[in-house]
Amino acid sequence: IPYIFQNSGKQFATIGTTKSTGTKLASLDSFFNRPGIYEVDMGTPLSTLIYTLGGGFKSPVKAMHIGGPLGGLVPVSQIDKLTVDFDSFAKEGFLLGHASVVCIPEDYPLIKYIEHLFKFTAHESCGKCFPCRLGSTRGYELVEKAQTEDYKMDRQLFQDLLNTLETGSLCALGGGLPLPIKNALQYFDAELSPYFKQPA
Repeated sequence: IPYIFQNSGKQFATIGTTKSTGTKLASLDSFFNRPGIYEVDMGTPLSTLIYTLGGGFKSPVKAMHIGGPLGGLVPVSQIDKLTVDFDSFAKEGFLLGHASVVCIPEDYPLIKYIEHLFKFTAHESCGKCFPCRLGSTRGYELVEKAQTEDYKMDRQLFQDLLNTLETGSLCALGGGLPLPIKNALQYFDAELSPYFKQPA
């Protein structure tokens, strides 16, 4: 803000990329060697934020949930493909959001993380629309059942549930929940496939 007052908003807009101007605050969690909040120019390589500023990870990490509970789930294998701006993340199927970075340890089961996301959304849902209120609850029930009983989820049914949440929810709570789950299914299928019915 002091920079904008001193130099003008027009000057501030020359920082960053054509479509993502200015700077971005990014919050790195305690899995980093140097956790904290960093301000970087839009367009900065994600690797610079993660490894140069954040000092890398204290222990092995397999993915980062970037942009809040409704943000994308970014595998560490994709770090070099991304820059800190909205277009880069959208192009690769993620969401920069408010750029918080929450790490998922290598030894933490992603199915438990997906269960947490459904449970969080079910708890936070205002209940006004059916896709969010019922969808998040059914998603939580399915994922929990697949872990605790002799039960395998149907992939098409699960995908239909995510699509209904994404397209039918009235706000971004239910509408944003599917993104990190779809990212997890895309990049960590080998880990998650035991919880789904296998093709005949």
